[in-house]
Amino acid sequence: MFLVRLDMMGNKLVRLKVFINKEKKKVMFAEAEQDFVEILFSFLTLPLGTIARLSGKFVGTNIKVGSLNSLYESVKNLDNRHFCNEQCKEALVNPLSSSLSLCQELKMNLNDATLVDARVSDKAGDLVFLKKKASFIITDDLNVIPGMLETSITLLQSLGVKDINLLEEKTIYFGLIQFSILLMWSLVTNTPLTNMLFGGSKPSYFRSSSSCIKPSTKSNFPLNASQSTQCQTVKLLIRKSKKVLCAQVDKFFVDMLFSFLTIPLGHVKHLTMDNSPPRGIDNLYNSISSLGVENYLKSEEIKNLLLCPKLASNYFRVTDLLPVYEKDASPGSFLKAQATFIVSDDLEVAFSPSMSIISKYNTLGIPVGDIEVIEVSIGEQEALSILKASLTSTSPLTDCLNSFRNAKSL
Repeated sequence: MFLVRLDMMGNKLVRLKVFINKEKKKVMFAEAEQDFVEILFSFLTLPLGTIARLSGKFVGTNIKVGSLNSLYESVKNLDNRHFCNEQCKEALVNPLSSSLSLCQELKMNLNDATLVDARVSDKAGDLVFLKKKASFIITDDLNVIPGMLETSITLLQSLGVKDINLLEEKTIYFGLIQFSILLMWSLVTNTPLTNMLFGGSKPSYFRSSSSCIKPSTKSNFPLNASQSTQCQTVKLLIRKSKKVLCAQVDKFFVDMLFSFLTIPLGHVKHLTMDNSPPRGIDNLYNSISSLGVENYLKSEEIKNLLLCPKLASNYFRVTDLLPVYEKDASPGSFLKAQATFIVSDDLEVAFSPSMSIISKYNTLGIPVGDIEVIEVSIGEQEALSILKASLTSTSPLTDCLNSFRNAKSL
């Protein structure tokens, strides 16, 4: 008989053993069993709206995941009269996951809209993504490596660890809150385990909204040939310093932004991986590719489910600007009628008259003479640039400004 550690609500906790350089206050690496690793892998199945919800509900830190939080709060705060029905808003606030039934077999299911951990049951402990029970080494930047003798030696050498006995060994028990915090740190830093244990701030290239996203080129993202030529126009209110204050947009643009919340994280990574400085979530994504299906992952289907998870089949195709829908997805919309919306640089969506917006910026000390309106074209490439920037920047419209096509002053 073995002891199962539970939290106060009766939810099962998962163990992680970390090895710490006490002098540097840095996690050098961790040892984990398959249960922990499978929950890590499940991060990639989470819709972005679920990540935003977890962030707001459980993360008691100042972690802000790009513009995802402000976009999510916009949905919650937007009057119900703008949505086709209550179900449309609910499907964004509590997004559906195509992997829900599978993730329910994990010891802990972050995908569950009710945010309740998997209870101790006969099913707990069954393998979901992995082929066999095994131990793994997890680096501070979330590289997941099989716990083999040769890989352990290579890792210690690469980390400059000459005597493992000089490291502090500590066992941490993870519940839903701890996994949620680790998820958030993985999205904003390359040292999520250290940040989780010792706190800290995001590195400068993620904190600085003006430089964290380089203007993307056409070759960065895969384009869907049938959709790549479809463009729509958006009006941007910008300062002459090329800082976007806000955008005046029609329903199509808001539907596109709201659809971000329905896309699983792994699918976003699949569409937007490039040569930007890696974060923990990028290393986790690449680890799944490296493990492969021969020795560790159950099947090619499981590998694809993690690296490019599908949207839940319940969602209609609300935008033609993102290549995320199945070919037979029926067209639809989250919003009810044509209307003009104001989108701030951090993707906060509001229904507001244009004059009140200009008055707002005048009140903030921005003179009318320093403001100009430009019109830009938004196609698939631009939509993908905004999607990528929404995870890393609090000013994605400014960061993507140079990649917008056919800009012209009005």
